[in-house]
Amino acid sequence: MKNQQILKLVFLLTAVVTFFSCEKYNADEGIEAKEANSTLIVRTRAATADGTDSQDEAKVSYPVNVYIFDAESKCIMLDVIASEDEELSLKLPEGNYDVYAIAGANEEDYDMPTKENATKDAVVTLRDSHKHGDLMTANSIVTLGSEESNTLTLSLERKVMMLETVTMSNIPDDVTGVSLTISPLHESLLLNGNYSSETGSYTVNLTKGSDGSTWKNTESAYLLEAVGMATFKVTLTRADGLNHSYSYSCKDELKANYKINISGTYKEDDIAIKGTITGATWAGTIDVDFTFNNGVIDDNIPDYAPTVGTLYKDCYVLKSETAGNKTTVTLVTTDYKNKLVFEKGNQESMKTAVNAGIAELAVDEIEGWRLPTLEELKYVKDNKDYINEKLRQHNKQIFDIDDGVHSYFYLDENNLINVYCPFRDDTNNSPGSGLASVILRAFATVVFTK
Repeated sequence: MKNQQILKLVFLLTAVVTFFSCEKYNADEGIEAKEANSTLIVRTRAATADGTDSQDEAKVSYPVNVYIFDAESKCIMLDVIASEDEELSLKLPEGNYDVYAIAGANEEDYDMPTKENATKDAVVTLRDSHKHGDLMTANSIVTLGSEESNTLTLSLERKVMMLETVTMSNIPDDVTGVSLTISPLHESLLLNGNYSSETGSYTVNLTKGSDGSTWKNTESAYLLEAVGMATFKVTLTRADGLNHSYSYSCKDELKANYKINISGTYKEDDIAIKGTITGATWAGTIDVDFTFNNGVIDDNIPDYAPTVGTLYKDCYVLKSETAGNKTTVTLVTTDYKNKLVFEKGNQESMKTAVNAGIAELAVDEIEGWRLPTLEELKYVKDNKDYINEKLRQHNKQIFDIDDGVHSYFYLDENNLINVYCPFRDDTNNSPGSGLASVILRAFATVVFTK
């Protein structure tokens, strides 16, 4: 009996040891399954618009900070590519990863996210009194298999524009200082390549040339994109210490990956400016001509005129243009009408339906609600990303443009009602009745006088 009890005890101990051995083996299996036995090789190149290998101006900015996020969006690795001769070779477990890179941002000039606090929308902040570098960003999703080597080439896109030359000519002798201010600009860049903060500005002080009447900048500057339609303000400081400022609301957006060259001529209390925006090899070219009119002492943009991208009496501010003491603002209703019923091809019937729709959309405190022009709708198309982003921020109805389905009522130069499809860039003077895809949005023009 005693021997049987001893034998049972031995069996029991053996079972316990076997149980815990099995548990340990299974745990080890889990660890080995997550072993960093795969290799991710990261290389960089600068993006070109046409997809060619032309690298005339498509140069990568260094250092390139590379952030690796796992499937739970946790930053698990941060490394740096310091020069074009380097690439990263990272050991990682199998799995799915988001790779984010930001180039041209060094720790001397920027507060960079650390591995511990990095998120995909972390802010890369320029340090006080420092200047932006040639910032570029990239993002890619990578899937690594077990014991796999994967080479990832990140295509970096420039996120800054360059203010290359500023020249002011025929400046009077009694002027002691000349400066140009551009606003509003984005102030910060996010790790994911988006921008944050929309209240930035940049002022360049010009230097008097040897001829005594020409003032120029002495160095170029990298700037983040402008917010909507930028304002240029030229300030002349007279010998009496007074500042005379002349402002202009630029009709073209100042976008990343473009070079900006500005030249102006002072003419009897008036400044005529011609601006050229020259794209890098992969961005194309935009020419901008504009004039500073009716300059007055101090900034001539009324403080009470609403700015582009904001809401005024619950209407979206599409445009704001200043000339002298007047600012002309284009407003758009933040709601829309569709399914208008009318006799197809009958202008009078369409007019009745459209006018009824405009009356429903109209804001009582604003007069002159109307159909947009074709030019205004094309302006919306060209600036759809910015406009829709702002409308979303305000929790308002966006313009449906990219689906190829929606069209918008407009009034042509002959006062006939047509519809315009932004996606196809075509018009139709006989739209169908009762369609949900044919949209009415009302526009209005308001003039603010200082």
